[in-house]
Amino acid sequence: MPTSRETILNKLRPTRRPFGDAPPRPQTYLNVTMQDDVSPEALLARFTKELSALTGEVYAVDGDEAARDKVLEVLEQFEVKSLLAWDFAYIPVEGLEAAIRATGIEIIQPDTHDEMRMETLTASAEAQLGITGVDAAAATTGTMIFTTGPGKGRIPTVLPPVHLAVITLDQIMPRIESWIAAQRATGLPLTNSANFCFITGPSQTGDIEMQMVRGVHGPGKIRVIVKR
Repeated sequence: MPTSRETILNKLRPTRRPFGDAPPRPQTYLNVTMQDDVSPEALLARFTKELSALTGEVYAVDGDEAARDKVLEVLEQFEVKSLLAWDFAYIPVEGLEAAIRATGIEIIQPDTHDEMRMETLTASAEAQLGITGVDAAAATTGTMIFTTGPGKGRIPTVLPPVHLAVITLDQIMPRIESWIAAQRATGLPLTNSANFCFITGPSQTGDIEMQMVRGVHGPGKIRVIVKR
């Protein structure tokens, strides 16, 4: 005799496709945003244009040394004393962690899955900046794409008032759909990650007296370093 749970689940399970006459998913889609020139420099130019229009700032540099120098320059600009960071294995700049530590800046790599959760969150709340890599960036919308996992959590991207992302030129794709298509091509489902998100410019809302306010639900300033 089936249990009550099994009875309910059997009622919920459809005996046939709920939309049997629905057409199959198309193999290709029309692009929502357009970018004819998909050379790396053209994608960088478009990404810079779109993010700048949203008050983000993009700095293109050549090589690890220039990237390290630019990171330190941004940290000095915002008078950073402590920052939240991904595992530096996911930030594509050689020697970056050592260069930051040499300045005396405190680096917090928040892990909220242990018994020190509350202490970690309290310390994280005081950080002036979060520094991360990205999974990819979409040129036509100025969007950065992130998936979460060990060593690359969400907190550095949402908690501090400033988010600094370091990416490589080859991580810039034409559009968000390009990244989704690339994931499908690998045969790995998007559900393999606990979370993935798209960040397009600083956090902003117009809900407060119909006035645009930045930094309410996340960083109010976005800076991106692109390493060639």
